[in-house]
Amino acid sequence: MGNDFKGLPRLENLPGSIALRAGSKGIPRTRIFGMLALRSALSFSLLLLLAYVFYLAGEKDPVTISAAWWLWFITVTNLVCLFLLYRFSQLEGLKLSDIFYLNRSTWKGDLRWTLIAFLGMAPLALPPGILLAQALWGDPLYPNTLLIQPVPKAAVYPLFLLMPVSQALAELPVYWGYVAPRLRALGLNRVVVILVVGSVLSLQHMFFSFQPDWKYCLWLAVKFFPFALWTGFIVDRRPTALPYLMGLHFLMDATLPYLVLIA
Repeated sequence: MGNDFKGLPRLENLPGSIALRAGSKGIPRTRIFGMLALRSALSFSLLLLLAYVFYLAGEKDPVTISAAWWLWFITVTNLVCLFLLYRFSQLEGLKLSDIFYLNRSTWKGDLRWTLIAFLGMAPLALPPGILLAQALWGDPLYPNTLLIQPVPKAAVYPLFLLMPVSQALAELPVYWGYVAPRLRALGLNRVVVILVVGSVLSLQHMFFSFQPDWKYCLWLAVKFFPFALWTGFIVDRRPTALPYLMGLHFLMDATLPYLVLIA
């Protein structure tokens, strides 16, 4: 649990360093578990708040209409997460770059692990969702028509920059840069941590764009579960690969605003 990662220098955000620095008081568990739940809770709250506005405006299906704005819910949530990561890193005697595991000296080994991560992402990122959609609806593309809905074009243009950038900086660092190593510092087994954090990472997608349809909710909640576990495994084995995974994550999400624009 310490800093005994082969080929890596001492990193202040590894479980052993966190436990030593926190001392007998430790890091408040409410902070750790609050960050674990934050992305799901905040984005869902924003969706329900906007749905209530649509309800007051007389819309017949306010939740579904609200769900069309899910890229904005994610973006706002990302900005809140980034602020909290910055604030909590200060409280714990760290820099935000420590949470990101930024380290220029390890780039050669990091690129090798990034290649491994990319090769695993190919079968784990999109195929599970396609197969699940085929099983649930008999049409692998149908749930995308529920997920990608039109919103005013003026509301989409800022997302081309804000959404993928904030998503890359916030999502994986919250789960694997902040929550996971602190759960390990509490004494939890690495397999348990990957399963718990990976489950929440996958489940959050249901809250981003919730609609009252159990098949759709199930599809959102579990389609990224293999991908979530894979990213957790990679960061657990090679923490300094996280910035490169953030870059891959940016590329994966960069097309989402365009898909909403042409919906």
